[in-house]
Amino acid sequence: MVGSRNGATSFVLLCVGVAWCCTPQYAGAGELRDSDLSFRLTSSRAPDDAGSTRAPSSYLISDKNLFEGYEGPWTGFLTGMRATTNLRDRFADTVGNPIYFENPFIETSLDLFYLWHDFPSNGQIGGGQLNVWAAQIRVALTDRLAFLATKDGWSELNAGILPRESGWNDYSLGLKYAFIVDESNEFILTGGLRWEIHQGTPDILQGGDSGDNELNPFISVAKKWDRLNFIGIIGARLPMDHNDGNHIVYWDLHFDTEIAPETLPGFHPLLEIHALHYLSNADRFPVDFGGLDYTNLGSSDVAGSSVFWGDIGFRWKLSPNVSVGAAYGFPISNPGNDIFNQRVTIDLVLSL
Repeated sequence: MVGSRNGATSFVLLCVGVAWCCTPQYAGAGELRDSDLSFRLTSSRAPDDAGSTRAPSSYLISDKNLFEGYEGPWTGFLTGMRATTNLRDRFADTVGNPIYFENPFIETSLDLFYLWHDFPSNGQIGGGQLNVWAAQIRVALTDRLAFLATKDGWSELNAGILPRESGWNDYSLGLKYAFIVDESNEFILTGGLRWEIHQGTPDILQGGDSGDNELNPFISVAKKWDRLNFIGIIGARLPMDHNDGNHIVYWDLHFDTEIAPETLPGFHPLLEIHALHYLSNADRFPVDFGGLDYTNLGSSDVAGSSVFWGDIGFRWKLSPNVSVGAAYGFPISNPGNDIFNQRVTIDLVLSL
C-alpha cells in the first residue's frame, strides 16, 4: 500500500490546527474596533506606515527593485501587494512540490523550474526516472487578487514498467485572493481555486481516460517570527469523474531563515515537509500506489493511504526581482510502498 495507513482526517485536523495557531489572535468581540475590521478585510498598509518599519531580508546583488515607481491603472495591477506593503519581501519562496505548494503572496512572476524524480527500484513501478521542465505564470490583478497558470510544461517519463515516453503535461488555471494581510503581525492568509485541464499526453500519465478535469481549492498562509519564516498550505484535488481519478487531500510546510545576512546576504536554507492522503479509489489503474503530485492515476486500491516526503535546500534572493532555489527531496514514508525514492528541484523566479 502507498505510505502509512494513518487516516487522512487526523492530518487535516493537524494542518487546520497549525494554521489556527499561526493566525494572529485579535481582541475579543467586546474590544473589536471598526478600524480593526476594516484593516483585516479590505485595507493594506503603505510601506511608510508604522507597521512597515521592519526591514525585508537582504539580497546578494542589489536591493533595488527594477520596477519601483511603476504605477498601473489601479492599485496593485501587476505589482500586487508590493504596491501597498513590503511584507512579501520579508519571506523566501518555497521550492519543493512546485505544482501544488502555492504561496499566499500576490505578485506578478515567472517561475521556471526543472524537476528530476527517481522511482524506487523495489517498488511496484520498477524504478526509473521522471524529468519535468515547466513554467509557472502569476499575474497580480490587484494588491489582493492574482491570476494563476501553475501547471504546464514538458515531461520525459522512463519508468521500469512503462516504455520511455515524452510529451505535454496537463495545465491548470485559477485565482487566489489574500483575505488577511496583517503587517504588524507579519501574517498573510490567502485562499484560491484552480481548474486543472486534463489535456496532456496519455503516454506520460497525463490527461484522463474520459477527459474529465480536476478542481483544486486551497488555503495558504505565511507567518514570520523574528528570523524564522513559515509558509503552509492545505488543499484538495477533486476529480470531476470519481472513476477516472482519486480524491486527494494534501498539505505542505515550509521553514526558512536567513542565517548570515552580513556574509551571505539573501541566502535562506530551508526545510519542507509534504504529505498527500488518498481519500477514494477509482478504476483507471488496478494498482495500490498513486501518482503523487505529478498525476492523478485513478488507482483502484489507495483509499486511506498516505505518502510523506521532505525537502532540504535553499532559496537565494539575488534581488527583489530575481531568486534561485534548489532542494533535495527524500522519502519519509516507505519508498518501496509508493513512488518516491528521491528528487531534485531547481528553479529561477523572476518577479515584479
